[in-house]
Amino acid sequence: MTPNDLRAAVLNVKRWSRADQRAPNKPLMIAYALAKYLQGHDQMFSYEDEVDQDLYLLLQRFGPARRVYHPEYPFWRLINDGIWQLDNAEGCLPRKSNNDPPKSELVKHGVLGGFSDEAYSLIKEDRQFTIDLLNSVLNENFPESIVPDISAQLGLELALKQDNKRDPKFRADVLNAYNGRCAICGFDARLNNNLFAIEAAHIKWKQFNGPCTVNNGLALCSIHHKALDKGVIGFSSDMRLKISQALNGGKVIDALFWELEGKQISLPRNKNLFPSEGYVKWHISNVFSS
Repeated sequence: MTPNDLRAAVLNVKRWSRADQRAPNKPLMIAYALAKYLQGHDQMFSYEDEVDQDLYLLLQRFGPARRVYHPEYPFWRLINDGIWQLDNAEGCLPRKSNNDPPKSELVKHGVLGGFSDEAYSLIKEDRQFTIDLLNSVLNENFPESIVPDISAQLGLELALKQDNKRDPKFRADVLNAYNGRCAICGFDARLNNNLFAIEAAHIKWKQFNGPCTVNNGLALCSIHHKALDKGVIGFSSDMRLKISQALNGGKVIDALFWELEGKQISLPRNKNLFPSEGYVKWHISNVFSS
């Protein structure tokens, strides 16, 4: 296995899929392992003592909102991708409906998991390769506004590279359509006539084939852009603001969010540039935390 082979294998792991839903379980498991290796962790991770809690928190914070999270799934299923190995797994009994053992079996047998011997050697041999690989995993699965938060959750202080696949025309077109104002709060600060803290946000993430077109974009201040990508806000079919019930805070939060709940956001004069209902529905299903 060469570094290029490993990179290709990591970026092409088989993921659970249904229609256009996002499933970051395996990417978060991989990112977790790579980050821990960069911090000097040994090859194998204890499911009971490490992964169960740590990956649960990552899934809860950066995955789609779910009633229940299953860190045991990616921990076990990565064995099918040829880059992962498990120790003490022989005695685990699978569920009747599939080949995944329940969490209780992983705990009972003290199952350990980690990158395979060959992959681990490559990772430990070249720190910069590992940083670049981690960077690729995150940027392939999350918008750039979220990547620093994941890095911090993983305990890293690395200056990871930002996504370099942005269409420079996208920002200009979106800000022009929305007259350089946040569609939610109207923020339109300029310094010497140059906009700042106003960004072009994707409704459906590029990482899930969301196009760089105005009808998949919104002009948002940096706070509301981050809130969109984190699932704090979403929109109804008529573009009225929805707020996650999980949001809390003081008077500033009331002013920036709760006082605007249910109000229709500002939209372009040209109705052909309005956000596409399909992209809005994708965001509600895959990102918004109800």
